[in-house]
Amino acid sequence: MNYTLITGACGGLGRAFTELAAKNKENLILTGTSEKKLSTLLEEFKNLFSEISVKTYVCDLGSLKDREELVNNISSEGLTVSRLINNAGVILEGDLERFSDAEIMNVIQVNCIGTLDLTKKLLRQRNKDELFEVLTIASVAASYPIPHMAVYAATKSFLVSIMTSLGEEFKGQKVTFTTVLPGGMATNEAMKQSIKSMGLGGKLSCTDTIKVAKISLMALKRRKVLVVAGGFNKFLDFISKPFSKKFLAKNAGKLWKKSQKKRGF
Repeated sequence: MNYTLITGACGGLGRAFTELAAKNKENLILTGTSEKKLSTLLEEFKNLFSEISVKTYVCDLGSLKDREELVNNISSEGLTVSRLINNAGVILEGDLERFSDAEIMNVIQVNCIGTLDLTKKLLRQRNKDELFEVLTIASVAASYPIPHMAVYAATKSFLVSIMTSLGEEFKGQKVTFTTVLPGGMATNEAMKQSIKSMGLGGKLSCTDTIKVAKISLMALKRRKVLVVAGGFNKFLDFISKPFSKKFLAKNAGKLWKKSQKKRGF
């Protein structure tokens, strides 16, 4: 029995992916850091979609122990993951000096190391006679150096680079890699305030979670390597290409500093 594994399933975009996959009658493995939220999600989807198998596991993607336990549980239960949706991630916003070493390392552990390690582990477990799909959610922040949000943007750039490289590495095998770059999504109050503080640009860049999930799954179906979600975000990505990284960093830094000042950073 094949399963779609979704990390960060309890969040806004994770929930959108979960709903669409369930409606498509895909068996689900859902992970998150809150046992209570996962239990609620499990009961809800068991009632709504009784024809599919739904399993939940508490997993902090930044923990090697949790990742190993997750993969071992999948193996011991005889489950086969045929689609991995790397959705879980951590945002870190503000000047570098304000953060502790632990906060910085957590973002790198979750966004980079955890995502890559889980992908590698599941690739090793895959059924090589069947298609294995990897969908990774990065961010439009991956396209630019962003002062005052430098670590987060860099981790998302890492995801674009590594997943694109792996796509070539596994070329000719039954494995596909698709990476999606969405803009801001109003999934909580902090994100709503962040989008609002960016003015018209923030509003135009914002995309509904269900829309991002649909764009992502369509890109996966079409075997796209890299997709920017949202018309305005595509426009910004296109017009930024001729400019130097230094120029982009300077202007992105001004924008984010102004935004953060409005929110009392």
